[in-house]
Amino acid sequence: MSVADVAEPTVHLRAPGTPTEFHSPLELLNDASDLVSPTYWVNEILDAALGFNPMDKAKEYVAGDWEAYAKCADLWENLGKLCADVGRNVQSGNRSLDAAWSGNAADAAFVYFRTLAERCDDLQADLNSLSEKYGVVSHGVWSTAEAMGAILGTIGDTAAVAAIAAAAGTLTSWTGSGAVVGYGLAAVEIVRIVELWGELTKLVNNAQLIVNGAMSVIEVVGGELSGKLNDFPLPNSAYDNKVVN
Repeated sequence: MSVADVAEPTVHLRAPGTPTEFHSPLELLNDASDLVSPTYWVNEILDAALGFNPMDKAKEYVAGDWEAYAKCADLWENLGKLCADVGRNVQSGNRSLDAAWSGNAADAAFVYFRTLAERCDDLQADLNSLSEKYGVVSHGVWSTAEAMGAILGTIGDTAAVAAIAAAAGTLTSWTGSGAVVGYGLAAVEIVRIVELWGELTKLVNNAQLIVNGAMSVIEVVGGELSGKLNDFPLPNSAYDNKVVN
């Protein structure tokens, strides 16, 4: 007897599309870099406050192909849908076969195909979990980079104010009081830059905790998925009844 499928699993075998609501973290920081002027005085202020270029350091924190992670989330979801459709086809065929076949072999076949369909559902659940966690990682890094960009913009503004004050202090150093006012304001802004960088590193640390948590789940689910695939219920041999031609 022939059994018609109720779903077409292969429709889900497609390349992952461009991730929605996702932007490359480095692109976000590149946009913010326009706000951090590379002028001499600004560089002097940043060096005095931090000892390094905050934009370069921030880019090191988010370096990586996070868009690929976002695409993997889509890929895992598609594979999960494929497994679900395969399970639906097996369940449908099993019901049709059960209605037309009886006996010990039929009972054994029914249990086998039911187990096979249930295993397909299990695989979908694991693949969906992978999809979710890959999405958590990619979007977590993206949203962190977006917040980092805002802080870097503020650091740039603050450094510009400090640079102007420091330059003014130098130009008016011959008056004595002018130097005190200029350098004093620059010092206040430098302290603010240090505080802003502290806020940025807190964002990075929080993102790291999110990524670490998601990666832990991914490792566990990946191990379980590997075990289920290696232990997939396959028949030892093709059904062969000597009484049936």
